[in-house]
Amino acid sequence: MRTLITLTTLLVFFVTGVGTAQITNEEAKLIQEAWGLDKKVMLTEYLDLSEADAANFWPVYDAYMQERSKLGMDRMKILKDYAAQYESLSSDRVDDLTMRLFKNNMAIEKLQMKYYKKMKKAVNPMEAGKFIQAEKYIDAVIRMDVQSGIPFIGEMANDRG
Repeated sequence: MRTLITLTTLLVFFVTGVGTAQITNEEAKLIQEAWGLDKKVMLTEYLDLSEADAANFWPVYDAYMQERSKLGMDRMKILKDYAAQYESLSSDRVDDLTMRLFKNNMAIEKLQMKYYKKMKKAVNPMEAGKFIQAEKYIDAVIRMDVQSGIPFIGEMANDRG
């Protein structure tokens, strides 16, 4: 786990600021592609896969990442929408953004459950569980980092007043 923490910390330096920066969809796609490669290296270090298990695990992981990247792009869109409007958010707009965020979170949870089941069949419950634990840890670290760069609702108005 120490290796995973160290590698995640290094990865966060790469991702820092992505949520609040004005980036294009193409740039976001490039970031996700680079993130996927770095993440795969981290997981290879963390998971204890035999050669046979690795041959079964990585195709399932690649399919997971294919679906996960769309949800990541959706999350980035929500954050970009918030960043573009946070100085003048109405109650209706806050509600819309919040509901979109809830739906995105639930879709990620559902996807992880779906792929946990596939991974435990492909390898075993222990390695599938380690993958999900690592995935949750990495996601939490990145979310915390991105969130720390986003002002709270109404924060800008309070700073001006």
